[in-house]
Amino acid sequence: MQYAISDMARYIKNIIPPNIPETYSLNAIFEHVSGEENIRKGVLAFRDLLYLVCDRLIDDGSLYDKPVKNKQTNASHLSLPVSYPFLNNVKSILFNIGYHGELMENGESILIDDIKILTSVIGAEGRQMKVKISGPKLIEALKFLTSCGIYFDGLDLDGPISEILKTTSLKISYPDNPVMLIGVKVMAIAQKDLYTKGNHDIFLRCDYRVLKDKETEVISILKDFVAPLPDVVQEFALNLHQRYLEAGLTCRVDVFYLGIRFIYSHKNKEIWTFSAAQDSGYRILIKAQKTHLYSDVIDRFPLVLQEKISRGYGCNKKLFKEPCQKGCHGFSFALDDSIINISWDIRAWLDEEVACLHKKIK
Repeated sequence: MQYAISDMARYIKNIIPPNIPETYSLNAIFEHVSGEENIRKGVLAFRDLLYLVCDRLIDDGSLYDKPVKNKQTNASHLSLPVSYPFLNNVKSILFNIGYHGELMENGESILIDDIKILTSVIGAEGRQMKVKISGPKLIEALKFLTSCGIYFDGLDLDGPISEILKTTSLKISYPDNPVMLIGVKVMAIAQKDLYTKGNHDIFLRCDYRVLKDKETEVISILKDFVAPLPDVVQEFALNLHQRYLEAGLTCRVDVFYLGIRFIYSHKNKEIWTFSAAQDSGYRILIKAQKTHLYSDVIDRFPLVLQEKISRGYGCNKKLFKEPCQKGCHGFSFALDDSIINISWDIRAWLDEEVACLHKKIK
């Protein structure tokens, strides 16, 4: 299946933090970039630029959709370089501007000493990949960024590509909100220098939390995660989070490529998870393995839920002779209005599963 770039842009816009605070203390590694107030304002401006990029791709995505040669890979793993090369090129160019560029004029412009620096393709971990952005694709992405308000001083994007690639000393500015360049600089540094396992695409998600000198509480991250959902679903998710922390579970946030998971575990054993991904949307995944011990409770659930539980979960291809639907992730339910109809059943189910774990019942 080929997914449209507009769908990915819509998803990315949803996972960019909507509520970035105006005050928070910063890691000391950013002291050389600018003052704390400028950095915080710059991050907000960069977040707004990412919103603009997403909006343009949502509205005009058909102009930038590219057929993917390996459709099987595209369907099973929606990585940006493979599935959305144009979007990854835009991300990579912005990253290269921030990480390799030198802030000038009190942070109101950035200087690049060789345009070919912009051709490095950047992966989800912030690493430079072997492949390079070709000349035509570079021009295409630069024209797109120009339409978003970024100005490349003296660069004739309609001129011969061979001449453009000879460009040195390229001055870049953002007249609509110059402090954005400080934001792109610090977020690029954060991506490259502060990446940790389980936190992919810091830059593209504008994960400002990495900049802080103190760890952000999970509840704050979860509130941002559920912000695009209906209010009643947000309340359900936040209540479930608090209930099972109080029941002794731990919660770990994991970002693999652009898939986000809040994993609730008992002694490192995953019990249930909130997840979001472009191809599957927002979901709750339950890895219940003790259902045979509380069948009397399950018998009180709605018939459709009973049938789903009785079927079990696992590899769709092996167990059910169906294409992969990520059944190995657990019993899967959409995290939308439909979950409210079974919210009490979900809670009762998880209560029983957690109780069995605490009793060490096999």
